[in-house]
Amino acid sequence: MYEVNLRAFSQAGDLAGVTARLEEIQSLGANTLWLMPIHPIGQLNSVGQLGSPYSVMDYGVVSSEYGALSDLSTLVTDAHNRGMFVLMDWVANHTAWDHQWINAHPDWYSQNAQGQIIHPPGTNWMDVADLNYNSAAMRSAMISEMQYWVADVGIDGFRADAADFVPFDFWQQAITAVRSATQRPLLMLAEGARTDHYDAGFDLTWSFGFFGELDKVFNSSGSARLLGLKHNQEFSQIPAGKSILRYTTNHDESAWNATPPVLFGGLNASLAAYAAVIAYDGTPLVYNGQEIGWSNNVPIFSKSPLDWSTGQSTSEWYSDLLDIRESHEALRGGALTDRSNTEVAMVLRENQDDRVLVLINTRNFSASISVPSDWQGEWIDQFTGNSETLTASYSLDAYEVLFLSPPTAQPGDFDLDGDVDGADFFAWQRGVLTDPPNALDLLEWQTNYGNPVPQGATATPVPEPASVGLLFFTCTVLVGISRRSHSWR
Repeated sequence: MYEVNLRAFSQAGDLAGVTARLEEIQSLGANTLWLMPIHPIGQLNSVGQLGSPYSVMDYGVVSSEYGALSDLSTLVTDAHNRGMFVLMDWVANHTAWDHQWINAHPDWYSQNAQGQIIHPPGTNWMDVADLNYNSAAMRSAMISEMQYWVADVGIDGFRADAADFVPFDFWQQAITAVRSATQRPLLMLAEGARTDHYDAGFDLTWSFGFFGELDKVFNSSGSARLLGLKHNQEFSQIPAGKSILRYTTNHDESAWNATPPVLFGGLNASLAAYAAVIAYDGTPLVYNGQEIGWSNNVPIFSKSPLDWSTGQSTSEWYSDLLDIRESHEALRGGALTDRSNTEVAMVLRENQDDRVLVLINTRNFSASISVPSDWQGEWIDQFTGNSETLTASYSLDAYEVLFLSPPTAQPGDFDLDGDVDGADFFAWQRGVLTDPPNALDLLEWQTNYGNPVPQGATATPVPEPASVGLLFFTCTVLVGISRRSHSWR
């Protein structure tokens, strides 16, 4: 999932700016786009330079700040053509103080003993008025607004803001009604930790807990084992077919706390933290700017455009990591075996024949971990394609990340090290042929598995030399071939 803060995403800060970069968002690996609220913002009791997008003045309109309804329709259509979902941010707990419901239906709002409408209890959200869910009429009006965006505009679901503040029976009623408004599948995300959200019909909830453990591990020297413990605790409460949203930042964290490179202690630390999000499963979130390693805070009450010309190597890393996740079913629901120690997170993910071993150093210094005997040996680094040998005690550099898979047989890779090179010829000699190879055999191997033989080239049979001479002859030929090309692929 990819979250867009329109005020930061482009220079214009509008919907058209998102449409223009859909290809980049999709190439990162995202298939779901979450738009922060796009409705007109209340002016009464407004906060910040431009007001909070979560202070909604009219649920049924696109704010002129972001463009027109036609701009949203274009974005939705283009996203659908790419096979992507588009979610709207839905603020059901409260409205702006100048929403039309305030004067027309004051009973739709929570009131104190003096009959005054109040802001949400237990918060400092003074710019919004708390809705009264004892009002059946208000519920009906809210659901009608949600149905409009799904049935008439083509929105694919909602991210429900402050979902824990809204009663279970409303979400159950609303989600049932919204899904009945279309034949298309919808995705419902609750920004909340209540387990009854799944019973209400939500597909995803918010992983506050795992984010909190990442903070402890990277910033307070907490044991890397905490990640596995929190993962197991959260997933024990998730029904089959449902998931949880995991992240290293979002609009709240990057606005009020810090962006990942600052929060986790540097760019490499932030990448290691995100690698843990992928390693331990769940639905991963990317917030705009995260993929380029943006280090400045990203406000939501004012405009602060991101500079997309920066951080290309970081963007490629995120893209590669999410591609690895997409390429391995084991990383998208496979069984998890955790052998982490205090400094290094080490987990094996398995799904049928697919296996991925992940090692993440959560510290800013080199750290070692004991590798179980059945995990030792040759693996293939999924970032580089290079062979990696795990020994009984394996050391990682500061914040080093490894995603490893077992080597798979490919044509000519007779020693199963993931590369086709001269060593494979010796393996072929030992394991395939009963007689020592001659020049014709070498030419045949090179033709099938090595560099193409120049057109018109032929091989002249030679008498088989004695064993010592054969070794010298074979090595000489292999050296000669290796000098013509650095690769046998």
